[in-house]
Amino acid sequence: MDIATVPPYKAPRVALLHVRFKEDIPSIRAFADFLGNQAANYALSRRRRDAYQARIASAENGDVSAAQELSRAVRNAFIEFRKAHPSRASEVGEVLAYCVAVHHLQASQLIAKMALKTSNNMPVYGLDGIHASVINGELNVFFLESKLAGTAASGTADYAESVSGFLKDDGQYEHEYGLVTSLGNLDALDPADKNLMMDYLDVFSNPNAPRRERSVGVVCYSEVKHFANKLEVDEGSISKHEDHFGELYRSDFNRHHTNLSNQLGVKKVDPNKCMVYLIAVPDVDELREMFYDSIGLTGLESDVPLTPPSVIEGGAL
Repeated sequence: MDIATVPPYKAPRVALLHVRFKEDIPSIRAFADFLGNQAANYALSRRRRDAYQARIASAENGDVSAAQELSRAVRNAFIEFRKAHPSRASEVGEVLAYCVAVHHLQASQLIAKMALKTSNNMPVYGLDGIHASVINGELNVFFLESKLAGTAASGTADYAESVSGFLKDDGQYEHEYGLVTSLGNLDALDPADKNLMMDYLDVFSNPNAPRRERSVGVVCYSEVKHFANKLEVDEGSISKHEDHFGELYRSDFNRHHTNLSNQLGVKKVDPNKCMVYLIAVPDVDELREMFYDSIGLTGLESDVPLTPPSVIEGGAL
């Protein structure tokens, strides 16, 4: 992914990212494979990942069978989730949100939500991820909401709806923190860091612990119009095609920011506590199918198409 240059900070914070180009062609396959490779980090708990890593490191005679077991465990997690919730073909968005939090926010995953969503005892609703970082003794907690959408406007509207519901539900808020402290990845920390993090995150006995909470929306959508606006291939600069797309994409920043501001305003959500990463791909349905293929799955008939059948003029995209 590449991140476009955006204007100075103004709430709500919005960042524009897009898939990289291979000369004039968006590298959608490489992007899908990258997300497929990251699926294990998102879906499996830190404890399970560490166990597989230890087995692979200690294997003798070039034995890599543990790696195959790891791949099968990841695939089974996605299969179980899709069987239980066939109308929620959005896992690629959740993996993408994980990657954004780790790379752009430098925030560690506190809990593997996929593992919980495949449990019969856990509801499918709730956040798509919880990440955190400690900077200068202050805890930053990031509540992730991922959206796959046919347009940027519909994706940010879905995000505004979701974040509004979460912030108004005290029970769900406390439930998410409870999951982290009881079922999260904190055991992977050394004892001192674990105790510090547990103290920060205990909203029941230590509700006033210093922490900064932010909602992070990761909206991956089909940017049909700008990806279709291509330059001719010639012997000029190879980067000109991606640069051309970037200029078109950046020109939409004010419209995207205004849409999101209005949507959050209608839902009475504080924009200062929100940040949204818009991620443009040529066709989000294609990305979804390629992601499933990368982890060894196929699409389902219930995977409702998201990309508009044609480009809608007048700024709807």
